[in-house]
Amino acid sequence: MAETMGSIKVTDLETYYNVVGGANYAVFNFRDFQSRQSEIDRAYDDLASYAYSDTVAFYEVDVSGYKDISEYAKVERPTLILYKDGKEVERYCKPRPRQLEYLVSRALCGLTEITGGLS
Repeated sequence: MAETMGSIKVTDLETYYNVVGGANYAVFNFRDFQSRQSEIDRAYDDLASYAYSDTVAFYEVDVSGYKDISEYAKVERPTLILYKDGKEVERYCKPRPRQLEYLVSRALCGLTEITGGLS
């Protein structure tokens, strides 16, 4: 694992299991590190740098570089996933910054029982 600007790069499946199975909220940004940084990647880095807290942590996985993690998470393209207590709470494929803000605000406020998100 490598930490940068508030987010932690997850590079092995065991670490992924440990983070996802933890009691805190884990916001994962599955992205392609070989591609040009997208609008969502910049928004994610910015949000991770100031919204990181005792209960919410930010993680990144290189979709093409760590295929074992991507396959386990059933991710093939840029995707945001919020986990809590070993369960997937929310998932956005090809996410937009507004969806990221919504996902993080739910985690910061502890609102994981609400169903139906932004599309």
